[in-house]
Amino acid sequence: FLEELISQKEDLSGAFGFADLWEKVVDGIPQPEPQVGLEKCKKFGINHVMLEFDLMYHKINYNRFNMKKLCKFMEDRFKWIRANLSPESLILVNFRDFSSTLKNEPARVWEVVRFLATLPPQERILGIAYEDLGKSIMDQMEVWTKAVRKEMDRCGWEAGQLLVHIHEQWGLGNATNLECLASGATGIWAGVCSEGAALGHADSCTTLLNLIRLGNTVVQERYNCKYLREAAINVTKITTGELPFKRTPIYGDRALDMVFGFIHSAMKDDPTTYDGFV
Repeated sequence: FLEELISQKEDLSGAFGFADLWEKVVDGIPQPEPQVGLEKCKKFGINHVMLEFDLMYHKINYNRFNMKKLCKFMEDRFKWIRANLSPESLILVNFRDFSSTLKNEPARVWEVVRFLATLPPQERILGIAYEDLGKSIMDQMEVWTKAVRKEMDRCGWEAGQLLVHIHEQWGLGNATNLECLASGATGIWAGVCSEGAALGHADSCTTLLNLIRLGNTVVQERYNCKYLREAAINVTKITTGELPFKRTPIYGDRALDMVFGFIHSAMKDDPTTYDGFV
């Protein structure tokens, strides 16, 4: 895919590559040898990286590979990226099992957050990403988001990004996404449509249009919001070969019924027909 983009002279200067923090685990300890994703970034000229890691991975012995060693491992990866990709590389680290760790081993999260937030200013990365697999309720994500943001700010890392990614599982994905943004997350990392692993995720099209609906004018200035719905439809077609499910909010075919369809047609004939929509 990257070879095709490069051959078509696509501008990849702002592209991010995803890579695991470690490639192999031997006897409960992550190994320091070069990571495949990072090597591919180097090969194809992708300078910016999202490093993903887990704090409750069953193959790792966290008594031997404790948070102090994990943070040193992470710091060495930052140095490798800046030496081999670009001194100006934008680096994000993603807490892949954020919610599970906070429920079971919360001190691990705080130790890593504090390490990242207290790096010397010249060594700091772009920010933190975190995700939930759709199991946590909004109140939990609200509290956890506020706590991480507060710790980042307390340590002087006010400029650090805090990006959330919410998987769908119980129908609360988009609402939880908005709750996190209201609680201190500075943005989301997501696809323009909800297609993705498992049941998909809270997508950027739905999030951005909800922000506009709630009065946010900044996103209208930054993004071509009039094209978002069409973009979500197109990406769904590219990735699945099908149109979005008809009842998909915002970019499903029947989403327009609420704006131009049966409800407003009926109300024109008799305004009391759907009184709750007036």
